[in-house]
Amino acid sequence: MRVLSVLAALGLCGALTLVSPAAHAVDPQAVSVGVRQLSQQDRVFLERSHQNNLTEIIAGNLAVQKGECPQVRELGAMLITHHLALDAEVTAVATRYGVPLPQAPSAEQAAELSDLARRSGRDFDMAWLRFAIITHVQALALGEQEILLGQQPDVKQVAVKAQPVLRHHLEQAVAAWEKCAQSG
Repeated sequence: MRVLSVLAALGLCGALTLVSPAAHAVDPQAVSVGVRQLSQQDRVFLERSHQNNLTEIIAGNLAVQKGECPQVRELGAMLITHHLALDAEVTAVATRYGVPLPQAPSAEQAAELSDLARRSGRDFDMAWLRFAIITHVQALALGEQEILLGQQPDVKQVAVKAQPVLRHHLEQAVAAWEKCAQSG
C-alpha cells in the first residue's frame, strides 16, 4: 500500500481510475487492416503504448544523464532497457496488423520531457520521479483498458505481458521517491 500513500501525497489518487471510456471508446466498426481486422481500441492501444515507450526511453536517458539521486539514475537505466523490450513487442504486433506507429512522443509528452530537460539537481530528480510515477499509472490504466475492452488476443497479450513490468517500475519509482526525498 506504499504506492497508494505516495500517490495520495502527490495528489494522484484519481489517476488510478481507468481513463474515461469516451477517451478510448471502442469503435463498433473494426478498422480493416489488410486481411485482418483490428478494433479501434486495439489500434489506439498499440499507438499510445508505442508513444509511452518512446517517452520512457527518452525520460530514462534524461535520468541517466542528469539524475543526482542514485535511485533516479538506476531507475532511468532500467526504464531504457525494459521499455526498449516492451516496445519491440508493441512494434512487432503493430507491424503484423499494418498499424502505422507515431514516430515521436505526443505533444503533451514532448512538452513534459522538455520541462524535465530544463531542470537540474534535486528539482530534476523529484520532478522526474513524479513524472515516472504519473506515466506508469497512466500506462497501467491503458493496459487495463486494453485487457478489458481489446478484441484481438495478441494485442491483449502485449498488455498482459507489460503489466507486471509497469507495476515494478511504479513500485521502484515510489521507493526512489521516498529515498530521494529523504536525502534532500
